[in-house]
Amino acid sequence: MSVSKKYLSVQPNNVPSNGKVSFARGNPILTITLGRQDAMLDLSSLRLSGDLNIWRDAAGTQHPTDAAADELRGSHKLGIYSVIDQLVFRHAETKQVIEHIRHYGRFMSSYMPVMAGMQDVSGHLGETALIYPNYQAYRDSVIRNTRESPFCIPLPSGLTLGADKLPLSKVPLEIEIHLAPDSQVFYSSDATTANVANAFYELSNIEVACEVEYGVPSPDTGILSFNSITSYFSTLESTNSIINFNLGLSKVLASFVNFVPSNFVNNLAQDGFLTYMPTKAAAANGTDDGAVADLETISFLRNGERFPSSFEVSSVRSASNETPVVDSQVIKGFLSSIIPEHQHTRTTVSPLNTNRNFTATQNAVTGYRFIPDTGAAYGVGVLYDMLDSEGVDFSNAQFSIQMTNGLDDGNPVSAYLFIKSKVVVAWSGSQGVQVVM
Repeated sequence: MSVSKKYLSVQPNNVPSNGKVSFARGNPILTITLGRQDAMLDLSSLRLSGDLNIWRDAAGTQHPTDAAADELRGSHKLGIYSVIDQLVFRHAETKQVIEHIRHYGRFMSSYMPVMAGMQDVSGHLGETALIYPNYQAYRDSVIRNTRESPFCIPLPSGLTLGADKLPLSKVPLEIEIHLAPDSQVFYSSDATTANVANAFYELSNIEVACEVEYGVPSPDTGILSFNSITSYFSTLESTNSIINFNLGLSKVLASFVNFVPSNFVNNLAQDGFLTYMPTKAAAANGTDDGAVADLETISFLRNGERFPSSFEVSSVRSASNETPVVDSQVIKGFLSSIIPEHQHTRTTVSPLNTNRNFTATQNAVTGYRFIPDTGAAYGVGVLYDMLDSEGVDFSNAQFSIQMTNGLDDGNPVSAYLFIKSKVVVAWSGSQGVQVVM
């Protein structure tokens, strides 16, 4: 039996005739189809490539400069990933959803700092994903680039990271990419938006490249198991905040949550991808307040009982001990929820970007823009199954996180919850394709 490999380059189905795509011009969704063929798709080889252009005017003719739209900024820790709002993988013919990650930018805001070291950020990620160590490097290299910024990125997800080969003869694949609003991708460095209100991003030369193998037998019956990512959204507004969901998932491996003030989301005045501790309201001038609303205790529960730990995690900070240092146990649990500790080899998460020394403001010397090591990387998480085996059954059990904190000013904080669980895609000649969660 001879196996031959080929490299496919597939353009989206719905690109306009000028080849340019942008949320602002009414092209919020890209759809790429890998049709039915007698080949095995190497899921880890999927790459999205193209060119990014950033314009300061509605006509798309002028780039940001020092003299015009000098306040325009973007997420340096996300780079090109900031333009992806949702990522969907589905059967190309039956349209059955295999994996759907909502709030993809928020997911990557936690995933990238955990999985990439400073050497990655200072090196190849600047070339491939337009990710830079700080906001000023991103501004000079990408925001104010007078030419296109080329990129070529993998699409991290449960399917592409946890699966191996997909038989396109049985499961033709459709990839759907929802683009993020410009008001979420960009923000103003001084919280004023008059000069950046018309700024938008534009993508061109978009294509998906992948590797397929021909000559590999594709059985009529088979299964593909992978660790899927499911996303949820909630808000916190009180000193006793509870996140409750009926997940309906039978093999939950881990969960984590990150936070951002609700008024930062889709707001050109603030960074909507901030992943810091819950904070109180900032003043209108963007220079005051925004103080950290410390998480004092954290408990993960299953059907109202603390699980997997029978104790609550207490903060190192209290009324009698106002230390600004990081809660090491909280951050360790957060890191392990994304990747088990024994597999973790690099990260930019450190005591420098997970402590309490900063505020949710813009211009203050303690503002979040000045957090080192690629910016804030705080989150709360728990690992249920360190062996990555069968996980925990939440199909008929309620998932909860209970947190006591300092949110006493009525300022809503958005909490983005991500659940990692094992999913199986099964196919057979008589029953077609099934997705089992």
